[in-house]
Amino acid sequence: MNLPKKSEDYLNFFSIVIPAHNEEKIIEKTLTSLKKIDYPPKKYEVVVIENGSSDQTYKKAKKFESNNFRIYASRKRGVSRARNLGINKASPELDWCIVMDADTFLKPNFLKELNRYINRHPNVHFGTTTILPFPKNLASRFWFFHRNVTDCLGKCLHVIHIIKKDILFKEKYDEELHLWEDQKYARALARHGKYFFMRTKNVLTSARRFEKVGWIKMFFINIYYGNILPEKIRKRRDWKVIR
Repeated sequence: MNLPKKSEDYLNFFSIVIPAHNEEKIIEKTLTSLKKIDYPPKKYEVVVIENGSSDQTYKKAKKFESNNFRIYASRKRGVSRARNLGINKASPELDWCIVMDADTFLKPNFLKELNRYINRHPNVHFGTTTILPFPKNLASRFWFFHRNVTDCLGKCLHVIHIIKKDILFKEKYDEELHLWEDQKYARALARHGKYFFMRTKNVLTSARRFEKVGWIKMFFINIYYGNILPEKIRKRRDWKVIR
């Protein structure tokens, strides 16, 4: 069904959910970037779910708590569990939920840009955006170009997931799955709505895993985990924590 376009001036309410495990080195940078968002504070919120950390993640995040920034602690570790909890803690006022990694940074204009995009495209229900690496170098630019192309063509979700309220509660992240759980979630959402890929220069994410593990090695690890390893085995595996 073709829905009428909203005015570009219509302000959607965005709930930004961030799972955070042992992120004391970066969580302040992430939340500082969100404090600088150029969007009415009454029309967006940030929900941080610290899960099973053994460092100062919760203490450092708690300093940012305000009317639209809420910080929760969960004893149970697990990114999918934290994402599901964060969604359940989101405001009932939300129009769209943005689930993003703790080492992802949004530039000030991002929510305005996203707001315009979804108002212009009323038939979309979930999707992601172009991701730029931080820091930038030749290897990171090549890898993230590859990731952006494959995400767009494969209708994938990675470091930032954007879901409309209409379908948000129809599916959950698989809490038993620790590898490629975001792709399983994307396939589940595709049963309920249309995918979108928004091109932007306002979303950056850390390249720390690639820098520490190695760019070529990470390329083959992603192929192995995503395309070869059966799901029942992936449920017994997890990413090595790199901080």
